[in-house]
Amino acid sequence: MIRILTIISILILPFILFAQDDQLEVEFDDSPIAEDSREYFVLAGGITFDWLMITEDHLNSFHSYPEGLDLSGPIQLVGGQGVTGIPWVENLRLGVLGYGGSIESEIIEEESRTQNSFTASMFGFSVHYSYVPFENFAILGGVNSGWGDITFENYFSVRVTVEEINPPITGLIQRLEKNYFFVMPNVQLEYAFANFIIIRADASYNMIVGQDNNWTYSRLGTSNINPDLDISGLKIGFGVMIGLVNF
Repeated sequence: MIRILTIISILILPFILFAQDDQLEVEFDDSPIAEDSREYFVLAGGITFDWLMITEDHLNSFHSYPEGLDLSGPIQLVGGQGVTGIPWVENLRLGVLGYGGSIESEIIEEESRTQNSFTASMFGFSVHYSYVPFENFAILGGVNSGWGDITFENYFSVRVTVEEINPPITGLIQRLEKNYFFVMPNVQLEYAFANFIIIRADASYNMIVGQDNNWTYSRLGTSNINPDLDISGLKIGFGVMIGLVNF
């Protein structure tokens, strides 16, 4: 009899345990897990320092000059930029920019001086989209686009010994100028030290997409020398901006 009761107990034990499990109430939180969303917004302006690395063969293809007058890059550009976020488009930023710079070469002899200089300037607009991986740090990708002008000058002066000539220095300047349009894909890294200061580093590739067919020569005529001068090339730089910062 005891054996029979033992067997029956073993058989019905799983059903008892199962019935007890049905009486247990386990509550789960069905609310969605909140994601940490970081938004980017700035309204700021500041100064920029950049270096444009262009092909030196283009710079030195205007004339044949004595050794030592070849121009050598990069061109150091100094300027400024202003940027603003767009409240109704999350993490989108628009901006304006402008900068310029020049490089020179020179030969000074006892009775003469010869100098070459090349100047480039750029003005335009920018649009970037930002990603904020952690607080105060942003990665931005976008494009700068606009217009500019380039100027090549050759200056030659000679010291004459004729006493009647005053001043004793005579010079000759040749100036070539033209306009161009550019498109510049750009990547920037930004870090906000505070709610009003941003430092940035960036890398771009400047592409010339159009330019005048002829040069303006010494502001008096035109010249078709070196018609396809190309200042495309890598541009790297850094800058500081001050304003309203929130990322």
